[in-house]
Amino acid sequence: MAVTKPNLVNNLDGKTTRNIDGKVYTIEARGDEVAVTDKFGASFETRVNKAGVIEADMSKKTGASAGDDVDFASLQITDFVGFNAKYKIPEVVNGRAAMVGAVLALLSKIGGGGSVAHQMFTAGGFSSMLFIMAAVTAATIAPAATGATSLRGAIPDENATFPDERLPTTWTATAEGVNGKVAMVILTLALITGN
Repeated sequence: MAVTKPNLVNNLDGKTTRNIDGKVYTIEARGDEVAVTDKFGASFETRVNKAGVIEADMSKKTGASAGDDVDFASLQITDFVGFNAKYKIPEVVNGRAAMVGAVLALLSKIGGGGSVAHQMFTAGGFSSMLFIMAAVTAATIAPAATGATSLRGAIPDENATFPDERLPTTWTATAEGVNGKVAMVILTLALITGN
């Protein structure tokens, strides 16, 4: 970690971050203990050696967190619905589907497909909308369901900060959330105005 406990406590106000192999870790003094966590909140086995240097074993997670792998059978409806939901799957899926739908509606309109309302409420348009929703939902959850990443990795947190990652203002969960919301508003306005 290249951080000593005395330096962490006395000079860094008890908390700092380090980028190790492209991943951001937070090192934090918690009383007499030192904790190392990743951006999803997973903790790692940590100790302070005789020289005061903080050492962490990144292959050994010590505590479950919202970002750890999840047993899908243990999930509750409250994990997804409500203001305190852990995972914003409906919001993320709707935003991603709206972005895809807005682009396809625009391309169809340019090609002479009629208004967004006409496109959505014909038999073919409605079935296409359902297909897009199903495909986006499957693509969103598939990485976590297959074990390739955690559910938090598949549904990133808009409030998370990643100061040491590349393109922090472009390719982020916040940017995706904003773009999804804008696409939902655009589709709603297109439906209301008949465009």
